[in-house]
Amino acid sequence: MRKIVAIAVTLLLLGYAGISWYFSGLILFAGSEPYTAAAATAEVAEVGLAGIGEPELLTVVNDGVTVAGSYYENPAPAGCAVLALHGRGGNRLGSFWFAKPFWEQGCHFLAFDSRGFGSSDPADQTYGFYEKEDAVLMYQWLLDRTGLPPEDVGLIGVSYGAAVSLQALSLRDDMAFVVADSPYQSLTQIVTDQGDIQFGSWTRMFLPGAFWLTEQRADMNVAAVAPLETVRGAQTPILLIHAREDAYTLASHSEAIYANSNPATTELVITDWGAAHGRSVLVDYEGYTTLLADFIQAKAPDFGAQGKE
Repeated sequence: MRKIVAIAVTLLLLGYAGISWYFSGLILFAGSEPYTAAAATAEVAEVGLAGIGEPELLTVVNDGVTVAGSYYENPAPAGCAVLALHGRGGNRLGSFWFAKPFWEQGCHFLAFDSRGFGSSDPADQTYGFYEKEDAVLMYQWLLDRTGLPPEDVGLIGVSYGAAVSLQALSLRDDMAFVVADSPYQSLTQIVTDQGDIQFGSWTRMFLPGAFWLTEQRADMNVAAVAPLETVRGAQTPILLIHAREDAYTLASHSEAIYANSNPATTELVITDWGAAHGRSVLVDYEGYTTLLADFIQAKAPDFGAQGKE
């Protein structure tokens, strides 16, 4: 009898470990769209980036991981620039719509492939644990390339990129602003939510094991990936945008982040335009640009040449 019990316990433990390993793999690895010059040309045309030329291709290296990006210099510069961060599963082209409002105002922009995506090196996707360092390196590259001060260089990110942008505040808090469209409040919460949505609530019993394995495989701290904590006390102006109808990352994530933020420098806008996850800019582009303009006028009035008049 004892032998049977021992075998049963062993099988249960092996089963738990196997399922936890599977889920940790889903956390750390997502498919990626390759970045190509042809795809970039097509995306520029689709987005409608008027007057844009060929990009300056660049890389930065963080702890052995090479991260690739594209810098676009505005032919009618207005003394401003933005760093644009894409969502999970895509590449730098996924941030072009979010850079467009700034491009139209005369800002240069830099978009890059997050580690593990596009032309950047294959790497574990850590939801901001290491990506925030990559973002800050890219931000410094943009400062150096343009010669602009931090008050004239902002960040805008969507989904995964939005959460990374917010976590970058833990490394430098002197940026012009951070616009975060559809961020998650923490890695643990978004994984819990997606486990429920994609598989069912039974997945929750495997999450402790999956998170532990994620930490071992990626040499990271899962609990430290929490934008709602990194915004606490931040002085950089923050605009949180979230679609009320977002069924992937619920608007409650942005609401939780806002509740922890500095109310003097942070705004929260929940759009009711019928947009899906990260798609408010596509559903009502004019309304979206108005949100950005109003926020900058209120919270970052010194941004760009217009702020110096």
